Amino acid sequence: MPPAEPETHEIALLYQPYPRKGDKHKFRSKTDSLKSYHIDAIHEYGKLKVNGTIPNHIIQLNYKTVLSKEAIQALWTKHSRRLRNAGIVARVAIEITRDKWRRQPVNKVHYHFVAKDDRTPDELEELFKTVCCKEMDQSAFKVHVFPFKEELGGWLGYIAYFVKLRNKDGKPVILLAKRGLRKYYTINEELWWTYPDGTPRTIGSIKKEMQEYKIAKKQLKQMERFFEVKKHQSAVKEEPTNFAELIEVLQNETDETLYDWFATILGKPAVFGAEPPDWLPDYTCYPQRCLYLLNVIYIIIQETDNPLIHFAFEIYIGCKME
Repeated sequence: MPPAEPETHEIALLYQPYPRKGDKHKFRSKTDSLKSYHIDAIHEYGKLKVNGTIPNHIIQLNYKTVLSKEAIQALWTKHSRRLRNAGIVARVAIEITRDKWRRQPVNKVHYHFVAKDDRTPDELEELFKTVCCKEMDQSAFKVHVFPFKEELGGWLGYIAYFVKLRNKDGKPVILLAKRGLRKYYTINEELWWTYPDGTPRTIGSIKKEMQEYKIAKKQLKQMERFFEVKKHQSAVKEEPTNFAELIEVLQNETDETLYDWFATILGKPAVFGAEPPDWLPDYTCYPQRCLYLLNVIYIIIQETDNPLIHFAFEIYIGCKME
């Protein structure tokens, strides 16, 4: 096992202590300036949001010793190969570590893995330790496995932090040194970039969907209208409802109208110009009726051929239609 490089050895900084703020009209690379990093992070955010793979584990690998760029790259080549062979499917971001007060950067790195894996956290932690111990002493690294916090939005709520569109405590992003380490990596790439049904897809198809999303968002913004549903005072006990008649009414409406009613019930903007019907308050004032109405509308419109409805669900409702 090769020894870790001593901390007393003079090693070039892995980060930029004084990064440029950058020109908002120019983009060269993610290490050119804080502005160019932000632009690149937005692109990475879009790719991860469009991608169909939903990870279920956060794995953090910290290197506790100072290593050169070349040493880190050599370790990554070996670690990633073993993790790929072990079946890990993940997108990975490398970051500069801060001091114990989380104020100033130190010349060490750590990795954030977002992985889709059926193993338990304990099993994953043991796997990562075994892989790293092939080249490193166990005292030279640390592994943590975390779940996504559903109260913070789960995976979708974590993406902005993963790409560092935002930092904890509002601290500025630490840029990697120019011509230094790569920011992002993928393990088992053909299994990571997928459609929602798990079918593999290309980065080109993801970028195309991102462009379509951008265009749709601008178009929908121009179409927004808010309608208020004036709820009647609810009774103590819900009255029976003719659900067969309700389904027949809904099936005779267009998908665009149904989306607007769905959005209006949830307090979101309608985008297709459909005002809520007079009978809608009779459903929204009763929780069970309202939930049933939302479920029926969703079932009817989930097979829609209108791509704007799919984008509207992502943009306003916060989920992808299955």
